[in-house]
Amino acid sequence: MQAARKLLFAEDFREFTIDAVAKAADVSRLTVYYQFHSKAGLLESLYDSIARSGHLQRIADVFRYGNVALQKVHQFMEIFVEFWASERDVIRRLHALGVIDPEVGKGLRARNERRRKALSVLVDQYSVSALFIKIQEQLVIDKLHMLTSFETFDALAINGRSADDVYQILKKMADQTLGLWPPRVFKAEPVKIEPRRRRSRSSRRRSQS
Repeated sequence: MQAARKLLFAEDFREFTIDAVAKAADVSRLTVYYQFHSKAGLLESLYDSIARSGHLQRIADVFRYGNVALQKVHQFMEIFVEFWASERDVIRRLHALGVIDPEVGKGLRARNERRRKALSVLVDQYSVSALFIKIQEQLVIDKLHMLTSFETFDALAINGRSADDVYQILKKMADQTLGLWPPRVFKAEPVKIEPRRRRSRSSRRRSQS
């Protein structure tokens, strides 16, 4: 796995082959094929390894604990930001390789689809709980899927921004997507108070008599 990680940073992606990985790991080509079956399988295993070290398994806790839908969306985003930041350079290379290699790209698209399905569950929960906020669920899912992607994280994590800086930006954008930003101000209708009519002297005399 370490050999595969190092070869990902070769200038030419064509240098990343099963033969090259086997040579770098000092094992036979058949050993690599036996364990991973293909180059795509090897990279899938590498991605799984990064996911474990990046604590992506915490996603299950988002659905297992808590009952505040908005908080779950925020936790989901924070977990992915921390994951993308954990191995940013390696993940960038994996995604770039997925663009030019159909088999690798197929695996990445499957991962993206799992993230979308998880978001659809969270958005459905939010839609039920946010009684006074109307949202277009499919559009919201599409936007949150974009906001939680590696590409969005990678584009924002520049100019010295930390992972938490990026998370705060994405959190605000998510709140906008969910109709929570800017905060709604409910204005009460002004109450009209009729001026008190002054009583004339003659009416006061009549009331006293």
